[in-house]
Amino acid sequence: MDGKRVLIIDDEPQIAGLYREFLAGEGYYVSSCNNGNEAMIQLENEKFDIVLLDIQMPGIDGFTILSRIRDKGIPVVIITAFGTVENAVRALKSGASDFLVKPFSLEDLSLAIKRNIESNGAASEISRLKMIKTILELNRIIVSLTELDLLLDKVLNIVNNIYQPELIAMYIAGEEGENFVLRKYIPIKNKLPEQLPVSFKYTQVGNIFNERKVLVEKEKNCRLTIPLTGTKKEIGFMYIEIPLTKEISEEEIKFLEIFALQVGIGIENAILFDMVRNSYINSIKSLINSLEAKDSYTKGHSEQVAYYSLLIGKEMGIESHNLEVLKNASYLHDLGKLGIKDSILLKPGPLDRDEMEVIRQHPSMTVKILEPLGLKKDEIAVCFHHHERFNGNGYPLGLKGDEIPLLARILAVADAYSAMVSERPYRNAMTEEEAITELKRHSDSQFDRSVVDTFIKILKENKKEVKEDERN
Repeated sequence: MDGKRVLIIDDEPQIAGLYREFLAGEGYYVSSCNNGNEAMIQLENEKFDIVLLDIQMPGIDGFTILSRIRDKGIPVVIITAFGTVENAVRALKSGASDFLVKPFSLEDLSLAIKRNIESNGAASEISRLKMIKTILELNRIIVSLTELDLLLDKVLNIVNNIYQPELIAMYIAGEEGENFVLRKYIPIKNKLPEQLPVSFKYTQVGNIFNERKVLVEKEKNCRLTIPLTGTKKEIGFMYIEIPLTKEISEEEIKFLEIFALQVGIGIENAILFDMVRNSYINSIKSLINSLEAKDSYTKGHSEQVAYYSLLIGKEMGIESHNLEVLKNASYLHDLGKLGIKDSILLKPGPLDRDEMEVIRQHPSMTVKILEPLGLKKDEIAVCFHHHERFNGNGYPLGLKGDEIPLLARILAVADAYSAMVSERPYRNAMTEEEAITELKRHSDSQFDRSVVDTFIKILKENKKEVKEDERN
């Protein structure tokens, strides 16, 4: 490889120096620079046979540099510590001929340089093969996600990182199958959510499922509508808007079509998994109702806790998927009490030390019941930690402050308030004012003060609304 010129673009001088010293010993003429602006000047003023390019660069980033030199016919090997699938796809789409993930051996670097200089004429074929490999890896990731919202977020992020569109939206078929409803979107630049249709009738978009190909429309921008199909039916579609200045190749269209096939199957699997999971939860709720039916004092407790928890969660701005976690955990948090003797659960007097220790086991028993059922880890965690105390004196692990999951801190307040305003075998129900006083008294020790303050605010506002309604 005598006489071949190599440009190293890396923001770590020590790393660039190592590459430069090694490659000089291999007979190459080597130049290096540590930022994107300097790299562009060198590329304009000198000729190189190959470029080694780091993605994360100060000033002009690696992807921008790659897009600017893709027409020069110079093979570019991406060298990066950020070896995500999305970065690989985006780099290859932008014209890279190879992709090395740090740390790699100097031998790997030498082989990559020789391969790409010798095979520069076949660079497009290498890129195509790498794209196929990337699709297979993406498919593996997609089908492994069983929570629909997480799956859709992952898909949107992948598409966003690869194409940098102006808008991405996911429409999923409703339960009745007649409409496609907006489920997720990423608005970019000046695109506002209210400009997106909330739903489409099947008759409006049904034609995209007939040929199962990406519909490409070009007006002010390039609009791509990608059908998503499962094994048995139409699942939905993905809508992308890309500026006309960004050309979309036939290879990229084919990538979207292949990617969409697995996305559709992944969504179908997630929906089915969600149906099974909800069936489990409904069965468990029946068990909870059976548990509470044994004790007239706790009848309806879990529903009351769920009601209070959701009021707090919504007021605190908890996202919708976490509100679902909070609701389910509120119903399930006392499930472990099914394994505790009635003589302890229904005891009219105070519990002795041994009996109290048995009661303290119910969060762990709840987890043992829930784990085999495939529920969300967050739901199980909230159930497990709802008796932790803000000062660290709770159980089962003695977590304190922010170590306790926020949803568990919310559940703790809702659970305590519901218990205080209800009759118990060992005491009379407290009034709302008495319960509020107790919550305040134990803020920063048993409870998170911010959660308590939010709940008290809700109770006062509800009380005010009731009085106004009575006046009217």
